[in-house]
This record gives sequence, C-alpha cells and structure tokens, in this order.
Amino acid sequence: MNYPKPNYQEFSVEDFILDPFFKEWVNHSTPESDEFWMKWKEAHPDKLEVIEEARITVLTLEESKFSLENEELKAIWNSVKSNSDPNPKPFETSRNKRIFWPYAAATALIFMVIGIYWVRMPNEIVYVTEFGETREIILPDSSTVILNASSKLTFNDNWEEKAAREIWIEGEAFFDVKHMQDHQPFKVWSSKGIGIEVLGTEFNVYNRSDETEVVLNSGVVSLSFPVKEKEGKILMKPGEMVQFKDSKFQKKEVNTSLYTSWKDDVLHLDETSLKEIIKMANTNYGIQIEIQNQEILEITASGSMPLSDAANFMKQVSMIFNIEIVKEENKYLIK
Repeated sequence: MNYPKPNYQEFSVEDFILDPFFKEWVNHSTPESDEFWMKWKEAHPDKLEVIEEARITVLTLEESKFSLENEELKAIWNSVKSNSDPNPKPFETSRNKRIFWPYAAATALIFMVIGIYWVRMPNEIVYVTEFGETREIILPDSSTVILNASSKLTFNDNWEEKAAREIWIEGEAFFDVKHMQDHQPFKVWSSKGIGIEVLGTEFNVYNRSDETEVVLNSGVVSLSFPVKEKEGKILMKPGEMVQFKDSKFQKKEVNTSLYTSWKDDVLHLDETSLKEIIKMANTNYGIQIEIQNQEILEITASGSMPLSDAANFMKQVSMIFNIEIVKEENKYLIK
C-alpha cells in the first residue's frame, strides 16, 4: 500500500512508531520501501538512533500480535515516558533481584492493553478485479464503489473509530459517497500520493502506472498533490477533470460521461484515437496488440460501444474504426 510521505526529519521516536509507512516497512518491507529508508538514513545520519529505537519498538509490538489506535499508542508511550526516571530506584525481591520500576510498569501496561484490545484489531479489506471484470462494492458507510477491471481497492473496517473514512485505490473506480450526519470526511488515496477528500459526491478515479485522473460528476472535492508548489491543493467543481503526471497537474472542463460510462458497460467516444483504445484494451483486458502500420494509431472515432469480454471489445473496435483485426494465438494483429 502507498502512503503520503510527511517531513520525517522532524519526527520523534513516537512519531515514527505511529507512522503507517514506517510501520509497514519495519514489519513487511519491500524493495521500494527498503530503498526509500536506506537513502533517507544516509541523508539524515543524526536520526539513526531515533530510527533504531522506533524500529525495535514497532517489532516488539508486532510480536505481541495486537494493534492499537494512534491515540491509544500515544497514551502508552506517554505513560512509559512519564514513569521513566533518569535515576531509577531499585527494589529488592525475595531473591534479591534488582528490578527497575519504569520497565516493569511499561511491561505491565503493554500486556494489560494486549488483553483489552485483542478483539479490536481492525481488518484490512481488499477487493481485486481481474482483466475484463467490474465489481460493485458496498462500503461500511453504505457508500458504493464500482471497481473497474484490473484494479485494487483497500480499506480498514473500523471507520466508526476514525476521524475520516479512508480508501486506497490502484487502477480505476467510480465512487458514490454518502454524506454522514457527523460530517466525517471521505478520503481516497492514489499510489502517487494524491489525496481526494469529499463529504458527499460522485467522482471517478483513474490511477494507472504513469498518471492519475480525477473526474467529478457532482458535489465538491479537494485534491492534494505531493508537489512543492503552493498550489498543491485545489478544489474541483462538477464537470471538471484534473490530471496528474510527471509531478505536474492540470485542470480542465470535460464531458464526464466520456470518463464514467464504463460503469454502465458502455464506452462513449468523442474523437477518441485508436491509440487510446489500444491502451484501454491492454489495461482493462490484458490484450496484447501488434500494429503493422503505426500511422493508423492517430485515427479517431466518435459514438458508443458496449463493453463485454475481450473478443467482443476488439470486434467493436474493428467495426467503429473500420480496420482489420486478426487474432493470432495470444495476441491481436491490426493490419
């Protein structure tokens, strides 16, 4: 899962312990996270001691097999710190063993919390669609998501305990968000670190390998971007699309049905190029396409076509663009 990266240089041990990206790296490292933290430690040698203390603490909690909310973990941390004395006084046991009160208190507190919160561990819910598959998902707050092909949706199921309802999306999805009486925000995070915050609205998120697009049907959303410019956060109005690519974003007015009709199993075209259609075929259906004449990629078409399986999709493309498409083993050849 991808998380927004805060300014770690100002982090204390407590901040690192509570940070989702840091905890995921300690417990379930990946080549990408290893590379990030290796470079970060090299650039900030003064934080090595803080990093190591936080890492050991996270591992200790993981071994205990329980999960705490941030506020609960803060309370434990503060309690341990408040009980710490630079010159702790030992006491004598029946066997004359010297035990220091702060460590005993901290240990007792942690094990007490283990018993209390064992049954309150949040569950991570993951939905994944295959090539050519779409899926409608009802979220815990009764909001709905239509997940497009070859996509992944992730969230934790303890929203009632959170300040915001949060979801992570890889691929493409259409959201119909319910407004809550307590105005609890709804946030969607893309793998590029883009944050989409709403209260109640309909919008489409396209988050593939090289770009992210957000199209707003109704309501108002706030977008935040991982860029240094002052305009790293903007508001969208219905009928607008924001594209984010190569660390730059742009906003423009669009016909939203061109970007959201897929959820109704229909694809609307408006001078759409064959190049765009081939990209969609590869992304949504996993179709491999070979093109003999590259010039035809610039051909455009307008209209609509039904969406079903890969074979019918390519048949519709052949008819609409008036081109010959031949299937050869596991790929299609456009002549």
